[in-house]
Parts: sequence; C-alpha cells; structure tokens
Amino acid sequence: MDIEHRYKMVFLNLPENISKIIGDLDNISVERLKSKKNLVFDLSMKSSLDEPQKNYILKYYRTKNADNEYSTLSHLHKQGLVIPSVISYEKPFLLLEKIDGINLCDIINEPLNKINELAELEPEIRKKIIKSIDMLAKWLADLHKHNIIVHQDFKKTIVLNKGDTRLRDFIICRDSKTVYGLDFEESYEGNHIDDLAWICCSLLDTNPGLFELDEPYHKIELMNEFLKQYYEINNSFTFSFNYFADALINNLNTVIKRRGLIVGKLDKKRILNNITEDL
Repeated sequence: MDIEHRYKMVFLNLPENISKIIGDLDNISVERLKSKKNLVFDLSMKSSLDEPQKNYILKYYRTKNADNEYSTLSHLHKQGLVIPSVISYEKPFLLLEKIDGINLCDIINEPLNKINELAELEPEIRKKIIKSIDMLAKWLADLHKHNIIVHQDFKKTIVLNKGDTRLRDFIICRDSKTVYGLDFEESYEGNHIDDLAWICCSLLDTNPGLFELDEPYHKIELMNEFLKQYYEINNSFTFSFNYFADALINNLNTVIKRRGLIVGKLDKKRILNNITEDL
C-alpha cells in the first residue's frame, strides 16, 4: 500500500465490511485527492488474471457531514439522478464508485487560455464547451425540479441544493454523453438560485477568469448560456436578478477569503452588467 505514513492509520481502522470489499491492503494503489475538509482517496486494486482492476473512492470524514452526504446520495440514487453509487457506508467511512471521466473544470478552462471570447475558439472546441455547460445546466435543473420543497406564487422556489457547487464537482464521461455530480456533504434546502450563483462564481473565479483578466467575456458568455439553458428546462422557476447578484458577489468574496487573495473592492456593476436580461 503506497500511502503516506500519516494516513496509514485511516486504512488500518477501516470497518470490516469495507475491508472485505477492498481486500489485501498490499494490493492497493492509493492516491490522495484534493479536499479541504475531509480525506479523500482514489483506490486502485491491482488486476489479476481472474479479476479486472477495480477502482473506488474512499472518503474519511473529519467533519460532521457524513450522514448528510450518505442520506442525500441514497435519496438521489432512488430518483435516478446521475451520481456515483454508494458501495458501502459506515461512519466516518464512505466507499463510492469511481467515475471514469474528465473533470468539467478542465474541459471548460483549458481551451480558454489566451483568448477573450468564445468566437475565437475552433468550432468543434466551442461546441464541446457549450455542450458541457448545457449538460451541467440540465443536471442541476433535474436535481432541483425533482426536489422542490416550496414553490408558491412563482416568487421563490426552495429546493434541495447541492451546496458549495463548483465546476470541479462534476465529471463528464469519456463518451461525452453523461455528466455525474459529486460531493453532497454540504447539501441543504434553500433558494434554487444558490446553486446557480455558485456555478457562475466557479466560472468566474477559475483560471482564466475574473482574477486573471480585466473582462472575462468568455466566462460571461458561458454564464449566460448556463442560466438560459437551466430556465428553459425549469421554466416555472422565477429568476431574481437581485438575489442572484447578491449571492454571486458574496460567493466571490468567500473565494477571495479562502484563497487569501489581495483584491480591491469588487466592482459589482462591472461584473453583472453583461448578464443576460432575457431571464
């Protein structure tokens, strides 16, 4: 087991049901994945003549959100939402199916370096990025419309939000036909616009974005595409520009604080004046 010494005790304390699934620790390749709050590991079981290689994601919770994520995953699985399957759960351990695909953050951001607008991209690359954004919008729209808590007078729709919703929380399969949502430990009931504001924040704050460019026009275009696609699907939901604007600015300020960035006061008008009025 090729894992840092300080994390070996995590594996030595695995519950029996997960240990049986994983098998001999000496036959496991382990990679720690980025996570600020909990320990997350990519596990690869060495293949043999009898069995193909198996891959899992193991989460060890250092927060109190284990039950919240497990219950949300179980609920969404019953609804048929595209999420990883839970293999086994015994607090504070969660063993998940590993999704083979490409992180949405990379699909979107890598081609956008050194350009200012989507029109500068090769047609096929532009089409791929827009398709990815549309798939993300549909995934969130499906999550929300199947989990409406309050929907009165079309003024405010309360839904099950994914919570702290970032581009990196989504993986597109290599066949480019399916998008999976990951990480539900922060899921909660709230205004459906909360999730939308976090996605738009993630578009703006990931490189190349608001902190690298004076005017990230390509990201504004993608924000508009995302919002229009979402509300085409959930057309009974009402978009509140003021609520969205406040949530987006608050999220950007949260990101600035998380990263310890030295940034002047955000120009709210400059950021928001190119958001589509069609909504």
